[in-house]
Amino acid sequence: FLLDWYKLKKVAACESPVVPVAVQHADTMEVLIVAYANEQALVESFRRKICVLWSTSRNKLWIKGETSGDVLDLVEVRVNCEQNSLLFLVRPRLTGVCHTKGPDGSTRPSCYYRRVHWTEKTKASEDLAEAKDDTADLSEVIKGSTQLEHLSMS
Repeated sequence: FLLDWYKLKKVAACESPVVPVAVQHADTMEVLIVAYANEQALVESFRRKICVLWSTSRNKLWIKGETSGDVLDLVEVRVNCEQNSLLFLVRPRLTGVCHTKGPDGSTRPSCYYRRVHWTEKTKASEDLAEAKDDTADLSEVIKGSTQLEHLSMS
């Protein structure tokens, strides 16, 4: 797998100041999504009583579920100790949350549906020692030393 190591750089370049938002299921405390909100998204979340975020790629308000129907009812909003990130506790109205679909064609109940396994312990440790200052090499080590497992989610 290949992580987007430049995501925060892209977020910093977006047109609106934002903070990260961890979105958790209010009952199970499972992390559903990590996204971003600006002031407008936070106000709209409180006003509508649903999860509203800011799309950093489209630079516009993202009303979660507006097109998919996978609306997340807002239960509670928390702020961290440094006041630079938010936690939205939500309850999904339907079963889906993620914009991707599972093998059966239904929306996934969380964006975290893949487990990462470290596979090549000895070789990867040697490669990591050699590549510690070169991010391109480290990305190759990670890519070659990990395996994704799709989780069955209900």
